[in-house]
Amino acid sequence: MNMPEINLLLVGYNTGVLDALDAAGVGGVVVVEEPDLWRNKGLAPKAKTHPCLSGVEMLAYQQADGYRVLAERYQGSVHAVVAGLEYAVPAAADLAERFGLPGAGTRAAGLLRDKLDLRAAQAGSGLREVRFREVFSAEDVEEFLSRTPRAVLKPANRQASLGVHLLDRGDDVATAWAEMLGADEGRQLAGRTMAWRYLVEERLDGAEVSVEALVCDGRVIWTNPTHKTTLDGPCPVELGHMVGFPSDAWGERMQRLVSAIGYGTGILHAEWMVAGGDAALIECAGRPPGDHITELIDLAYNVNILRLWVALMQGTPPELPDRPQRGAAVRFLVPERPGTVVSVAGLDEARRSIGVETAEVTVTEGDTVGVVKSSWDRIGHVIAVAEDPETADRRARAIADRITVVVA
Repeated sequence: MNMPEINLLLVGYNTGVLDALDAAGVGGVVVVEEPDLWRNKGLAPKAKTHPCLSGVEMLAYQQADGYRVLAERYQGSVHAVVAGLEYAVPAAADLAERFGLPGAGTRAAGLLRDKLDLRAAQAGSGLREVRFREVFSAEDVEEFLSRTPRAVLKPANRQASLGVHLLDRGDDVATAWAEMLGADEGRQLAGRTMAWRYLVEERLDGAEVSVEALVCDGRVIWTNPTHKTTLDGPCPVELGHMVGFPSDAWGERMQRLVSAIGYGTGILHAEWMVAGGDAALIECAGRPPGDHITELIDLAYNVNILRLWVALMQGTPPELPDRPQRGAAVRFLVPERPGTVVSVAGLDEARRSIGVETAEVTVTEGDTVGVVKSSWDRIGHVIAVAEDPETADRRARAIADRITVVVA
């Protein structure tokens, strides 16, 4: 039986990617999603709103290989394979190899999904290296802190700042360890046992910058630096991002990283700590950035970066923007305290403000909010544009401050 042509096999349901494909008039997209996630996220009615979608495959891909049946089922019919979500990166790379299509490569995808392995792989690359080790107990963390007084404790293979703790010598390590082990992603995970690893590494001072890059056959062809701000305290959850800065030396740094891990073709989202003209890699993801960064890139460069990425994965060299045309920024809303939402005010006024592209609140009266320990705990955002990124950031912050979420 002849199979229909599939323009894109998207492993992991990603609304932003599907929106971009809808806007581009692309059809023939098949999504691969975990049955648990499809049900728990209520994706069936959402999927019906995307004209690009032509099918859904309910198969396991999170630390599982149920998706491999597609390699035979769709052999010769698929034009591109991409990962829509963090936990889908290894499966997408594996399928791309099995179809003989452009992709990250299975080795590189594995390294990107495990911060311990990524740290080891960058040794000797010329990138700044930090002290680190795998840990199995709070005692291991205490021992590391006895030699390195400021550290970061985090899962090696999870996502969204989940379980990350900033520690100083003398802090309550046992509590931090227990909170990291108990970090819950809810409906982001399939309902089966997963294998997690943990690491502790020296903590660096400086400014956090993420760099988004498009890579073709191991060569970095485009980069964008995104400057960020994070929450004060032990859990450094992102509070805002700014786009519109020149790329400067980021192309060379990303090329060193790409060469060190043997990455093939695709999009990267690398996070760095910058201080004194030097940069140290924090981590790197082999999928599109979250936190509305793709929207900021589109606004700053006047492009559709996800559409360019898909074209690259389909073997069509995209026409890439040289430099940003303006600044764009996002500011996230967080609850002042855990409790029950009493009221939400100021949202309509925020949406009418000059320079605002988007203003959203994700909670309503009666909802329960908790302590902000990961990206999932934020309760809304504002996206704004201006002539430069700093002005866009000030505008987004000011407008976000006008939105009041009262929590009892």
